[in-house]
Amino acid sequence: MADNNKHRMMEEKLDLYQAVELMKKRYTTATDEYFTAMKQYGIDLDEEMIIEDYSRIKDIQTLNQIYHDQYGKILDNKQTDEWLNSDVFMELLERILDDRFSIEETGDPYFIALDINEICSGDLRKTDQKEIEKILKALITLSQTRNIHSIDDTIEMFDINGLLKELIRVCHDRNPAFRKLILDLYTCYDDMDPKIFPSVYKEFHKGHK
Repeated sequence: MADNNKHRMMEEKLDLYQAVELMKKRYTTATDEYFTAMKQYGIDLDEEMIIEDYSRIKDIQTLNQIYHDQYGKILDNKQTDEWLNSDVFMELLERILDDRFSIEETGDPYFIALDINEICSGDLRKTDQKEIEKILKALITLSQTRNIHSIDDTIEMFDINGLLKELIRVCHDRNPAFRKLILDLYTCYDDMDPKIFPSVYKEFHKGHK
């Protein structure tokens, strides 16, 4: 029994080592090297094509699924190096798209979630209001481009109503442009909490009687 446990522990250590080495390989492999390796299996992708595809779709998870459905089995079935498998598409998409498109323009829920995580990982009280406004504008774009009108259907793993309350609380420059931003949010989302910005909600409610 002791020998079996020892053997299992050795296998777990080996699996962990292999996982760490795999992650290192993925992070240190250049983007062009990925494209060159994929071409060996007949996958003709490049940075320009990815940017063009994303410009049309503006949803990284949808685009990742498209590439996965089209090319994933080729990599998973034919590749010999574990670092080059169907997970490569998300790695490339994140690298290429993260700084090239603004979330206000795309309304991409994946990148909105990344920005929310970044803000919430620090001291929320010290957050630049412009960074919060970017997220609010992105949520408006998300609703308008995808016909989503429930705030609960926007970003998974977040209580968006609760989060918005905290984000807006630290926004002290409540000028007409900022109030218009909140009014647009109330217009987009049927279930947005009236207590997030009561005076703007009253204005919204009055205009929709």
